Amino acid sequence: MMHRMKKVLVIGASGLVGSRFVELAKNKIDIIPVDEKTLDITNRDAVEVFFKENKFDSVLNFAAITNVDGAEKERDNKSGFTWKLNVIGPQNLAIACKENGRFLVQISTDFVFTGNKEDPGPYSEDHPIPQNNNGIGWYGWTKNRAEKAIQNSRVRNSIVRIAYPFYSTKFDLKLDFAKNYLKLFDDGKLFPIFKDQTITPIYVDDLVEPLVKILDDEIEGTFHLVSRDVTTPFDFVEYLLKKNRNVEGVVKEGSMSEFLKAKGRTPRPRLGGLKTKITQQKLGMKFKTWREMIDEFSK
Repeated sequence: MMHRMKKVLVIGASGLVGSRFVELAKNKIDIIPVDEKTLDITNRDAVEVFFKENKFDSVLNFAAITNVDGAEKERDNKSGFTWKLNVIGPQNLAIACKENGRFLVQISTDFVFTGNKEDPGPYSEDHPIPQNNNGIGWYGWTKNRAEKAIQNSRVRNSIVRIAYPFYSTKFDLKLDFAKNYLKLFDDGKLFPIFKDQTITPIYVDDLVEPLVKILDDEIEGTFHLVSRDVTTPFDFVEYLLKKNRNVEGVVKEGSMSEFLKAKGRTPRPRLGGLKTKITQQKLGMKFKTWREMIDEFSK
């Protein structure tokens, strides 16, 4: 019997990560790509109508306000756009998926955690998310509440956390995690880079296979699609420059603890990052190390 291609509604298909995913996955799953012009997920009626008028098996939601400092300006404002897109949107999708028997995959982040000394990462897939926003930026808190809303809706779902995405092709609207540093270096504006922060980046091309598997088999649970080992921004940038600009020893050490002490700084996970052991076991895959990801990017 021929395997029928799963039909997936991809929301946020024109964003940094979504657009690359669509480009690479379009031969593996049948994609209906939408952006905010086609479907406003913050509008519950619009979501209901769209679900009634279109046939698909599952929904993959990349749509989010991800500007961490921009989001912070709306802190505690539930009528602000960050809350609407990051929380109400996923909630609307969860309700519609539940009512229509569709599977929901929500893209999330390690920013749902504090990443502080009291509750440090890297976090396993089953690590409980905080229930208040002490020490969490507004962006992270909205992503945290979206996870909670989806779980509460009882929809069949998968929460997929990613962090610090980068890829080699061009995206016109903004620079990804790696290209941003390369541009800073090229412009002679590379500032000291944090050596006391832990992160797990993801080369976006490596999202495709695991995400397609989750969508194809409708595997429920919480998954971490990131490098299988932890790094610091300092080590990441050093290796990135070595591989892409052939320079070594030019990166100056910065301190995130110092940076966060300054007044008015947005809280961010300093001791962040995600563990991938459960995800790799559940999906039967072996993820790349962050250095292998940079090697891929550099090719």
